[in-house]
Amino acid sequence: MQKSDHHEQNLTSPRGLIHKVLRRTNSRRSPTAAEQDPSPVFPETSNTKFLKQKNVEGASKDPEKGSTHDNRIEDEKSDLLGYEVCSGKLTLDNKGRSVSGEQSGSGSSGNCFDARLTTEALVWGSNILKLEDIVSVSYNAGLRHFTVHACPLEKRSNGLSCFMKPRRIQKDLRFLSTAPHEAFRWVNGFADQQCYVNLLPHPMASSKKHSSELIPFDAMLDPYVKCRSPPKILVILNPRSGHGRSSKVFHGKVEPIFKLAGFKMEVIKTTHAGHAKSLVSTIDFSTCPDGIVCVGGDGIVNEVLNGLLCRDDQIEAGSLPIGIIPAGSDNSLVWTVLGVKDPISAALSIVRVNNISFVQFY
Repeated sequence: MQKSDHHEQNLTSPRGLIHKVLRRTNSRRSPTAAEQDPSPVFPETSNTKFLKQKNVEGASKDPEKGSTHDNRIEDEKSDLLGYEVCSGKLTLDNKGRSVSGEQSGSGSSGNCFDARLTTEALVWGSNILKLEDIVSVSYNAGLRHFTVHACPLEKRSNGLSCFMKPRRIQKDLRFLSTAPHEAFRWVNGFADQQCYVNLLPHPMASSKKHSSELIPFDAMLDPYVKCRSPPKILVILNPRSGHGRSSKVFHGKVEPIFKLAGFKMEVIKTTHAGHAKSLVSTIDFSTCPDGIVCVGGDGIVNEVLNGLLCRDDQIEAGSLPIGIIPAGSDNSLVWTVLGVKDPISAALSIVRVNNISFVQFY
């Protein structure tokens, strides 16, 4: 009796009550983890039913629609290629070959591609040719074909390509459209993107020979193409630059690009030190209104700039564009200004950007 009374007194004490509450709470806990953390269940409202039904209907109507991630990728690609100028069917003629003897494109002759011209590139099939790599476009009025002259970077498949210098090769891509007016529309699209177009007469106008390739020229088709006038420049060449290789670089690589772009140029080779300075200080700018191109190293550029500074007409001399073709042993200036050391890339930058891209010194 004394023990039971003592036990009841302990239960009625504050400490005993605490132990009693703890025992009751422990006994009420469920043994399984699933019952300890049950997932909340919410009643399905009319709004949730409507959203589910809408998602199911959207999936059934457009089962081929990709995910939002794929859509974002397509949007990024379209942004990188710019806005579309024109589109249609084009056939790449593999008979046209590049200067190096390689074929100008992939696929057999007669393959028709879905092509489009954008503000950044010409795209046909899986091929992309940037507009900055295009020199000019040749087109005979009334024919279905036109030729794109370009100098793209050569694709190298070997693993050592990252350690090799990038090399550009000249390619002539001959495209065949579905009709003469379609070819004319493509050519006008290139002209709108500031590409030089060499518009040639219909072959029937100068030859009496008939060919199956010739298509009668539509008299209603206006052969006028809104194209820029050919630039007129002065080329100052230092033949001693680059251990005597500058003449070979200019005449072998740069001059053909300038001719394809329609440049009218006068080439003057320096004969002694200071020749370029005295020439530029007294030259009539009307003979080279579109600029002066220096072919050589940093020394020839320095002489030309000093010659401009010696002139009395400083405003006109300061606004004359100066182009640089790296062909010397040290081409640090053109590397700093243009970011290139390749003479073909420098020539393309002169041809493409704003019709005639030079470095302007004020």
